[in-house]
Amino acid sequence: MSRTTSRVIRDRAVCRAHGIAGVLARPAAGAERAVVVIGGSEGGLHERDAVALAEEGFAALALAYFGAAGVPPVLVDVPLEYFTRALDLLESEGFAPGAIGLLGGSRGGEAALLVGSRDERVGSVVSVVGSGVVTQGIDYRAGRLVAILRTSGPAWAVDGEALPFLPYEVTPELVDAIERHEPVALRDGFAALPTDPDALDRISIPVERIRGGVLLVAGGDDQMWDSPGYHQVAADRLRRADHPYPWANVVVDHVGHMIAGPPGGASTSLGPGPGVTFRHGGDPVITARVRSETWTRTTGFLRYTLPRDD
Repeated sequence: MSRTTSRVIRDRAVCRAHGIAGVLARPAAGAERAVVVIGGSEGGLHERDAVALAEEGFAALALAYFGAAGVPPVLVDVPLEYFTRALDLLESEGFAPGAIGLLGGSRGGEAALLVGSRDERVGSVVSVVGSGVVTQGIDYRAGRLVAILRTSGPAWAVDGEALPFLPYEVTPELVDAIERHEPVALRDGFAALPTDPDALDRISIPVERIRGGVLLVAGGDDQMWDSPGYHQVAADRLRRADHPYPWANVVVDHVGHMIAGPPGGASTSLGPGPGVTFRHGGDPVITARVRSETWTRTTGFLRYTLPRDD
């Protein structure tokens, strides 16, 4: 069933027909460029983001890939082929190859870079506080944070085979913070990036294969994970390949993890986790301002890199 406002049409039925969980938001006046919106480790559906993009003139598909009805309950062994069906839907709706972009926040940024590196129809990828390396999955069914980190399987699979990933590592600093009931920096739960080039190459995303623009935006004080370092891996690959499309790697000082999505969302320095309180990092006031600036940067980059018929 479609739902129409004066400016935006929302359609869930077309998503169900293509075997995906999502909502397609389109400007009532029509659009020539489309964007798939991919959320992070919270799972579920980012319909608000899609509507905000539709109000900016894009068709936007908010895609749920775990943590919602019709998709896996956890971020474990999610097949990348599922995202291909979202691109199939947009192509069937008349959006030309190259006129389709991907916008992901946090784990969704990791997914966006992965999918963009595997499908030539993608003409632009934006990863906000995302990752240029493949990281371990999240199985919330394990209960408490340490159990989740110690037992979760791989996040992504292709043709039924798990992708190699950067594992979690339960550090003494993390355990101590949990035992003291202090706010936790989840970035302390990830292993260090490999120093061996071959080992790093096995888990890094071949972003140089993306046939379009790439925008990487990270918070310099991201306490959820090392988005500046993980994005740097992607930037290094783009630079070595002399990527022929527009790209940028932006690290904003003094802000934390909560800069993905349209203005008005959460920009707190602390947030709930599985039996813990997470440190997001950054000053909330500065983070809110940078969130708005990042949205403007994102929409501008998508307009610049996604073609339209004029």
